Amino acid sequence: MPSWSIHLAIAKEANKKLKLNKDLFYYGNLIPDVDKGTSISRYDAHFYDDIPFPKCPKENMINIDKFLSTYKDNLDNPLILGYYSHILIDNFFNNIVYSNCWIQNSNNDIIGIKLKNGKIKHIDINDTKKIRRKYKHKDFELYGKYLYQDNKVELPTNKNIILSNISELKPNFLNEELVTKRFNYLENNFKTFNKLNLFEKIFKHKYLLFSKEELDNIYNNCIKLIIDEISKLELKNKDK
Repeated sequence: MPSWSIHLAIAKEANKKLKLNKDLFYYGNLIPDVDKGTSISRYDAHFYDDIPFPKCPKENMINIDKFLSTYKDNLDNPLILGYYSHILIDNFFNNIVYSNCWIQNSNNDIIGIKLKNGKIKHIDINDTKKIRRKYKHKDFELYGKYLYQDNKVELPTNKNIILSNISELKPNFLNEELVTKRFNYLENNFKTFNKLNLFEKIFKHKYLLFSKEELDNIYNNCIKLIIDEISKLELKNKDK
């Protein structure tokens, strides 16, 4: 749910403490956002389940326990730990948005979005225009751009080490073609995606749902979460 720039910036900061293989950990942080044509859906790759958020029952949670059970024998691999980091980050950001920004009726239907200025953006129950998705992604994409421009983002560079580890995925939904395609995007298009337009340069940090200070707190708290949760695991071979 956060942009790749946020995922990679959090991974970079967390890894200053964790000291995992950078290429594997960074690339793992991108794995669940699968490309079109991949043999697994984004929903399944994120381990979404029919578990409702406590404060927002019409939204589903990521099943962290299911992920840990699936990969219990692979958690020494930094690629899998990066994957774990990604879904922890998504769950963390989703919880904040769903708990603080979604307006619900008595049946727990989401009928509006609370903006940072206190106004309500009303939506239909079925959200046919996918307004929720647009609003929750907009702030995070913009914040990610500023992280990128501030050199907080570091990219994986060693494709071969990724290819030698993707067989640990369950199911094994990546192959050389897909990994190469993603590396090409990171090397050739990612910089363009993170380029600030004129409005974003002049009117810095103009967000709809959160203030810059709130986003900074979310970002820093998420870094701490990743360090804490991965540090809880008993890792034997961190530098694989």
